[in-house]
Formats: sequence, C-alpha cells, structure tokens
Amino acid sequence: MEDDHDHDHHSKKDDVPAIPKVGILAYHGSMSVCGRRREMEDAITVIPGLLPSSNRNCPCDHDFDFFAVYDGHGGSAVANLCSEQLHKILVDEIQGSSNLDKIDWENVMVSCFLKMDGQVVSGKEVEDENIKSIGSTAVVALISKDKIIVANCGDSRAVLSRAGLPIPLSQDHKPDRIDERDRIEAAGGTVINWDGSRVLGVLATSRSIGDRYLKPYVISVPEVRIISPTESDEFLILASDGLWDVMSNKMACQIARKCLQGKVASISSSLLDHTCNAAFAAAVLAEVSMARGSKDNISVVVVQLKKLI
Repeated sequence: MEDDHDHDHHSKKDDVPAIPKVGILAYHGSMSVCGRRREMEDAITVIPGLLPSSNRNCPCDHDFDFFAVYDGHGGSAVANLCSEQLHKILVDEIQGSSNLDKIDWENVMVSCFLKMDGQVVSGKEVEDENIKSIGSTAVVALISKDKIIVANCGDSRAVLSRAGLPIPLSQDHKPDRIDERDRIEAAGGTVINWDGSRVLGVLATSRSIGDRYLKPYVISVPEVRIISPTESDEFLILASDGLWDVMSNKMACQIARKCLQGKVASISSSLLDHTCNAAFAAAVLAEVSMARGSKDNISVVVVQLKKLI
C-alpha cells in the first residue's frame, strides 16, 4: 500500500433505507472515501430486492437484497465495471429458476464471478489500454429472510455481528495464506516478499477479477459461504482492505454496534447529515480508519439485520 500523502477525502454515501417489505432488511448504509490515495479505485453496489420473489413463480416469500464492495487496483475500470455488471450477470444466471430456495448458490456465484472475469479479460467491455494490469477484488452478499450468501474473491471482507461477537463470513485471499501459496506455486508461480507478500512480487491479493497478466496464478474463483440467519444476528459489515488494514473484526463490530445503538456522537460535521444509524455506522468506520492511518481507499457497507435500540 503506497502512501501518497494526498488527503483528498472525496466521498460518496448511500443512506437511503431499503424499501420495507416482508422479510426485507430495514436499513443499510454505505460510505466510500478516497482517503490518502490520489484516485478512487473502489466501488459499491447496493440493490434492495434484486431478486424479488414476487416476479417469479416461486413458493418462497422473501426477496434477496444485493450488497457488494469492489476494491480496484491498477485503476478503477474493473471495479466500476463489476459494480455495473456483476449483479446483472447474477440475475441472468438464475433466470428461469422456478424456486430460489433450490438453487445451488455456490455454483451460481462461482459462475457469475467467472463470467464477470471473462468480460474483463476479453477487453471488450473496458476502454483502457492498460486493462491487462487492472483488476478488482469483490465481496458480495445476498441476503434474504432465511439466507445470507457471501461470495468473496480477494482481500475485501464480510463480517457478521452475532450476539455482539464478530463472525467472519469470508477469508482474505492473501499470497502468504498457506493454501493460496500452494495453489500459486503448483501453477508455476511464486510468492515474493516485496513490501509484503505478493504474487510474482507484484499483487498483494491472490484472487481478483481481471489482472490478465497474472493468470493462472491469480484466479477469479470466489469462496462462497451460506448461512441461515439467527435471531442473534445484528448486522453485517462489508468493507475493502482500507478498513481491515487498520482495524480488527472485533473493533469494527464494536464501533458499528455502538453507532446502531445510538451511543456514538458525531465526531465531525460531515457525519451530521446521515438519516439512519446504518449509514452513520458506515461513515464512522471510514472516519476512524482514516484516523488510524489507513493509506488506502476505504469503502464500507453496513447492513442492519435487526434493531438494536
């Protein structure tokens, strides 16, 4: 992570609650800040009711909300394309399925990520002469009344707060992770310590969408985790490594929990205009990451699964 010492805090926020429906989430919020980087390479996508049961001949009585954080590297082109296309690929992938409850979600998510990667690698969708060296991580959550599905490719992360305890729903894909190092070396690649462990001494994540010049060592296959929500589940945090580089899962959940409980006062005037606690929590997490010295773009989505006050 380079420190560009450019304190341009360009940010964008999404503090509009999801449309209330039976079984649908009450509130979500997001924040994305440039931080100390010169350019913003992250992207966020939030689509309540992406897969509505009411539009399908489906016996299930719930919709799926879609949340994603994309952390680009080498430029913003791939992250932006993912934010525009991956959810559309997902909708197309399950088109014609009569029952969302019977879908093999792991295979669906893997297929979607591979198709997204195929669009990027083909170069047809990205007008950038450097596309071979541009990529993006992707952490995606599909949430309904009775399922939480997380697909992760790279070192962005999803963490669930359950009864006050942090439950990681993804594992970072780092080149020094033993199984990732073994996979890279089996494919003929190497992991070199150059300002941290990097694939071929270049990329600090071992999986991503794009990065054509690092294939087959860097792959776009996500790891998928599917859980059933419990009454103890409080909220889910999706964030890029700009947050996780300076904050533990436990600290992030503690901060978000206090925000959702209304126990944190605004620490700067820029946070005063948030109209829901989830958006406020996302903003505070980004602000604290900056204060703790994060050198990267910071993107955070907080999804409130139940009211804490």
